[in-house]
Amino acid sequence: MGEQLPAASKRPSSADGRRWTQRAGLIRLLLAIGLLQLLYWLLIYPAMVAPVGRIERLAVTSAEVARPEGSGQQQIDSARFEAVKLPWEDCCEPGYRLARMRFAVSELPGPELAIVPIVGSDNFRLWINDTLIYGEGEMTLPRISYHGNVRAVFRIPASALRQGDNEIQVLLVRDAGSPYFFVAAPVIGQYEQVQSAFRVRGFMLNDFNVISYTIGLVLVLMGVIVLARGERPWALVWLVVLIAAWSLRLLYYDLSEPPLRAQARMALLFAMVNLIPVAWLNLANHWGPRPLPWVAPISLGAYLLLCIVNSVILTGSLLDQVETVETLSMGFSLLLALAALGAFARQFPRVAQQRVAETAVFTLCISLIAVDAFNTLIGGYHDDHVSKAMPLLMLGLVAAFLSHNVQLFRSAAQINRLLTERLREREAELKRNHELVRAAARTQVLAAERHRLMQDMHDGVGGQLAALLSLAQQGQSNPEQLLQATAQGLADLRLIIDSLTQVDDDLGLTLGALRARLQPVLDEAGVTLKWRVDPAVSMPGFGPERVLQVYRVVQEAVNNALRHGRARHLRLVLEPVGAGAELRIEDDGVGLENIDERAPRRKGIGLPAMAERAARVGAHFDISPGEQGGTVVRLRWEAVT
Repeated sequence: MGEQLPAASKRPSSADGRRWTQRAGLIRLLLAIGLLQLLYWLLIYPAMVAPVGRIERLAVTSAEVARPEGSGQQQIDSARFEAVKLPWEDCCEPGYRLARMRFAVSELPGPELAIVPIVGSDNFRLWINDTLIYGEGEMTLPRISYHGNVRAVFRIPASALRQGDNEIQVLLVRDAGSPYFFVAAPVIGQYEQVQSAFRVRGFMLNDFNVISYTIGLVLVLMGVIVLARGERPWALVWLVVLIAAWSLRLLYYDLSEPPLRAQARMALLFAMVNLIPVAWLNLANHWGPRPLPWVAPISLGAYLLLCIVNSVILTGSLLDQVETVETLSMGFSLLLALAALGAFARQFPRVAQQRVAETAVFTLCISLIAVDAFNTLIGGYHDDHVSKAMPLLMLGLVAAFLSHNVQLFRSAAQINRLLTERLREREAELKRNHELVRAAARTQVLAAERHRLMQDMHDGVGGQLAALLSLAQQGQSNPEQLLQATAQGLADLRLIIDSLTQVDDDLGLTLGALRARLQPVLDEAGVTLKWRVDPAVSMPGFGPERVLQVYRVVQEAVNNALRHGRARHLRLVLEPVGAGAELRIEDDGVGLENIDERAPRRKGIGLPAMAERAARVGAHFDISPGEQGGTVVRLRWEAVT
């Protein structure tokens, strides 16, 4: 026995190589996901929620709240106030609230002041010492406008201030959509200081929102154009739906005069919020090569059911309305976000390791949906990561896609060289495959031809030799019988040889070779042969097997005419008939009805055998008496080229 190599010296198998490649790809993928998560939570998110800078704020000394009956000056003047502690919340009746707060100014003229109101309402008015600071839109129910999302630094005119106590009044209004009021102590300080401190926060609350949904709507338009002019891959369809839902959700907060109001407006908001996780789940499902067919109908059915339930709760003023709808929606979002992560995980072995950047971005997007939903469900601070991070993540997704398709940035010459190399490789591969197919086809044809020759020789020459052997064994042979049987066997062998020389030839030409074989035999028997082949008949493609079948039919018809019909004249005609052609062998013998059925015949000879051979060449076989006696054998083809 030879010595075995030590384990350390054994060459790794291909399976081990594949496993190592898979492990390396998985490690690279997990590192990319972790790196992007750290990048978002440690750099991107802190930059977007940068804290307000240091401000020397003027303190609010007191706060009161009243419930006026309307927004007119008379209702405001007659409102009854009660002291509250800030921040203050009120739920759940729509209508009007009037907040009154006081702050002190030590000296006038002093530095120019600014105020940042912190309120929650559909719309509001802001006064300082009876001077209107902010008053956009409509405040009269039910046709109010929605300017309450305005977050800005308002300059306080010097003429509006007085030394000592100053009064702030904020009139709030909400309809039945979201009847929650909120008031916190406003930020009051030097204008330049407040403006600098709120620069990042103001950009994120206003300009960034406009930029975000503008980017989203442009991407939606581009996606729709691609879908309209190309194939319709479902991954792209769901990506367009996702961006559209996210963009419309952001646009919702920026519309001060929306077409829908009150409960209908809230139902629309939650419909857009809930569509985002549905789109993510289906995008994850169609991201790889084997999407599950039941994901789309089940997720869309659940989404429509949730929209109906939310609408019923909101319009019917059931349960806690917005709180209940928000709980249902966030639970739905969390469930679908986890399902989307599972769908991505399912595709990891086949796709993710080749599309690392896209996988990392997708994972971060879905994890942010889950974080927002979870924080809302547990009553924590809801920072709306999805709205803040989505523009940056979409840009990252585009960058990842372009890096995956980096050939788009190559020059035309590089692309041409790359395509030429790939074309040459493909041509070489196709040539190799073609040679293999040709070799296999050649082997198959040769095997089939070999089998046919063996069968023909067995049925023809083999039958004649068997007959000679039988006559010799019985001792009943005579020279004439031996000569006849030998001649018949030789004729069969010559037919087989002649058929092999007529590959892919025309039927008219192949019949010429048969005439050369028949003519000497007929001349010796004193039989006249008339031969007419119409040149208008074109029947190409008769290979050896079909030629031999026609030869045998003609040979059998001639033998029957000579031996049994005692014919003295034969006529062979090939001519067009309609769209087809007809081959006829006519004789002037005694006719079918006068043939002695007791006459000996060779095995395999007869009308059934002739009909079977005709069927093999696609012809109809017919044998009938001639018009002036004798017999007519016909082979008819219905259509020829």
